[in-house]
Amino acid sequence: MINQSPNDPLTQEIQRLRADYEAKKARSNLGSAGGRRLIDLSLGLIDGVFCYTYWYEHQCIRLADITGTISGDILRLQQNLPDSVDNADHEIIGDQVRPLVNVPLLPELDDDSEDLDTILAALPTVEVDSSKHFIKKGKYKSEICNLLECQGGSCPGVPKSSYIIQLLGKSPEGNLVFEKFKSRFVLGYIYTLDVYKDWLLQIISGMKTLHSLGIIHRDLRIDNIIFSSDTFRVLICDLEGRWGNRLAPEVSCEPVLDAGWTTKSDIYDLGYLVKGMIYGNVPVTMAVEWPVPNSLAAAVEACTRNKPEERPCLDDLYAMLEKIEITT
Repeated sequence: MINQSPNDPLTQEIQRLRADYEAKKARSNLGSAGGRRLIDLSLGLIDGVFCYTYWYEHQCIRLADITGTISGDILRLQQNLPDSVDNADHEIIGDQVRPLVNVPLLPELDDDSEDLDTILAALPTVEVDSSKHFIKKGKYKSEICNLLECQGGSCPGVPKSSYIIQLLGKSPEGNLVFEKFKSRFVLGYIYTLDVYKDWLLQIISGMKTLHSLGIIHRDLRIDNIIFSSDTFRVLICDLEGRWGNRLAPEVSCEPVLDAGWTTKSDIYDLGYLVKGMIYGNVPVTMAVEWPVPNSLAAAVEACTRNKPEERPCLDDLYAMLEKIEITT
């Protein structure tokens, strides 16, 4: 696949957008780059306000996502954590900076892996060739069931979409076996508008298949798409359908399985996936402002509307992207 020339307007715009973001990130002291070693972070609803909690090596910082305030500006990389919070636990709620009492414990994720012996026994055994195959330790029955559903109920079966990863079987050790593809690091390069458009149409086609089968992805992001060796084809992977993104406003931040994921929350995630493709990265916080080129802005805006009923269906989104004109 051919990258754009440096003089192409879209290339220049994406380069500028990426450079602006990297400059903001470099100036910020929110992450590890600020001299604090970041260990973990979480997003939750506290007193009706979305708050980010950052656990550093020697302190905990909580920031409320309130636009136009100190905490909101810090999350948007528009200003830094004040010097007064150094080496002490603090919360910044709007414009109020105060010590953080009742410091939350660092999250510990329990291993909720399921016993897959029975379902794995029904899969064919594949002799793994590391040059051709990718293996993954399965955790949930739902992933195997979803994969099988996407290929006619059998393994290797016949894929119902060319844009969804195909399960080939299990390794002798009991791992899931897939064809080897390129990871999302392909997105570190800048491509022509027709390439981004084609990739997104492929992803939407794959999502249409999933939704037609009653499968909600829940975790659609650039880490869960992969590319063919020539990068012309993009595929959706990680069909666990269990845990996932909590970006859509209607999806609960509570650590529960029934958090409110729907086809419409998948569409919301598609909007952020477009941003990730343009920036070739994931944001340091989800509050960061990540504008996209005008040619894709309408689709992103439509996908990320706050009310689920105002977001387009996949057919309408496909039609919207199809109308994007490619000039040569």
